[in-house]
Amino acid sequence: MYSKLKLNTCIIVQKNIANIIILTCFLFTGCSLAIPEPDETNQTLLIIPVESRQTLGKFIWTLHISIKDSSSKDKQNHIIKPNPEMLFSYSTKLKPGKYKITKMIRKANPGFKLGGKKKRRPEKINNIDDFELKKGSVTILNKKFLFQQPQSKLGPPKRAQNQQKKTDAEKHLERKKRKKERKADQEAMKKQRVRFVQIVDLDESFKTSLLEELKEVDNFDKWK
Repeated sequence: MYSKLKLNTCIIVQKNIANIIILTCFLFTGCSLAIPEPDETNQTLLIIPVESRQTLGKFIWTLHISIKDSSSKDKQNHIIKPNPEMLFSYSTKLKPGKYKITKMIRKANPGFKLGGKKKRRPEKINNIDDFELKKGSVTILNKKFLFQQPQSKLGPPKRAQNQQKKTDAEKHLERKKRKKERKADQEAMKKQRVRFVQIVDLDESFKTSLLEELKEVDNFDKWK
């Protein structure tokens, strides 16, 4: 009986070790970034340099930018997700031609809210030059989007287990207290004077790091 139990235990341990090895291999080989190869569907490659300076556990918003075709005036929306581990965002969905990035707007991720005005309007972009995309070629913008998110001291609302037992008056007082704390937190964040999104020049150090990262991207070498 003991031998049989010992044998079954060894089999379970061996299976778990095998699963861990498979998972580890997947994590190291399956998570490498790959971009599409140039074809009729992916005719151009636009690289948008991005630097994300993270102060919170994660960014709670994404940036939506409008890319306008200079000839047809058609616009395409491109979403940039701030990520401290990524130095660029890319698009392969634009046809060859001349383009201009005209507007940008921050939008909260699901489950989060952005402070300030209830209705946000897109911000115009005037400091990025027009750029040309050629078939089978890569184009890197000569500016980068710098993302920052000021540190908030206000944590998520506490969900007490006896919340349902509280009276309406107690719940009202909690909401009132939370609203006061949120207002104070927003004032403290304003004093940090951190701009959420800036468009700045590419410095040589960042250029070097960006090119080194692009070399590691699968299929990048297949673009001119």
